[in-house]
Amino acid sequence: MSRVPVALCALLALSLVAGAGAGTGTAVAQSGGETVTVTVAVRDRAGNAIADADLDVEWDGGSTTATTAGNGKAFVDVPAGAEVTVGVTHPRYVRNDPYVIDSAAEREVEVSVFRKSTARLEVSDDDGSVADARVLIERGGLDVATGRTGPNGVFQSDVLQAGSYTVTVSKPGYYTRTKPLEIDGDITNRVALRRGSVTVGIRVADPHFDPARAVPNATVTVTDVATERTGRSGNVSVTAPVNTETTLRVTRDGYRAVERDLTVGETATNVSVGISRTPSITLESANERMVAGERVVLTATNAYGEPASAATVSLDGERVGTTDGEGEIRVPIDDPGDHTLSATKDGVRSNDVSVEAISADGGTDTADATPTASPTGEPTATATSDSSPGFTPLLALLAILLVAARFARR
Repeated sequence: MSRVPVALCALLALSLVAGAGAGTGTAVAQSGGETVTVTVAVRDRAGNAIADADLDVEWDGGSTTATTAGNGKAFVDVPAGAEVTVGVTHPRYVRNDPYVIDSAAEREVEVSVFRKSTARLEVSDDDGSVADARVLIERGGLDVATGRTGPNGVFQSDVLQAGSYTVTVSKPGYYTRTKPLEIDGDITNRVALRRGSVTVGIRVADPHFDPARAVPNATVTVTDVATERTGRSGNVSVTAPVNTETTLRVTRDGYRAVERDLTVGETATNVSVGISRTPSITLESANERMVAGERVVLTATNAYGEPASAATVSLDGERVGTTDGEGEIRVPIDDPGDHTLSATKDGVRSNDVSVEAISADGGTDTADATPTASPTGEPTATATSDSSPGFTPLLALLAILLVAARFARR
């Protein structure tokens, strides 16, 4: 027989063996790297060996599986120094979390498993079952199960490992209930909730001032709770259900509305809300009428009655200047007639101010009065009565004396 066919058969056999080795369940990610064999011993809480436990072993870039023997042990080959997680599956036992090997080495690790358990929680108050209550089951500071009660007030957990847990049940309007719970097997536990409310004090103030000033007569609305008005001190109190998330809204005429989230806990609390006046500019003129060619004095104030400095002033739509530090400006008006002035600042426009300019000559010229000549004619005799002021007794006496003097000379 020729040696060549024999050699070919040998090579074929070796390739088949190599291919079969690559298909086995045990695989190490780092091909050609150093591997170590880790002995995994699976035991229950009492230390008993657990046989027929399926192991899912994973590391970065690879994985393998194994099953424990009658002594509860299995051997797995993993990369040396790798972080390895070991998950356990068994018909009667469970772990909430995989077991973690920080750095794989040739050693034995003990993986504890626990009896499969579940918890059924029945939540109620004085009126019966409580639906939509939030349930949290935790162990060692880690959340193990979360959910909400159904319409019948029942929460059913998934499979848990037997052990000691802390159960927290909460719902808006109720005091939160926290209790320890031992879960071993399929258990049912009842949780009673109690309704409650607390006082929330609300102070409304205007931060424009230092210190902030109270704002009376402000409307305070706590959504789905109450609506009240602040007193002279700017304070108001409402009674709100415990453990609620709501919205607080404050309004008042002339002020910007403020809305914010409000969290109500299980103890009385106080909150402060700052509201500011709605920005505005008021423009006033020193005169409603003026002589054309002169200047009119304008004063601009803000929503708080304070001088509005650096406000842009316009005359008949044309910019003519800005107010000074006192909120004043002197605007010349040359043309007679009616004119409109306004001011703007930070996007806020003032009211319009109307000013009438009259011409320098008064705008009301009148012609000089000219006497009208009376037609000449014969004078008309006018009878005078005794009471006429033109002939008095004194004049009569003088006439008599004059006549007597003339006769005496003769």
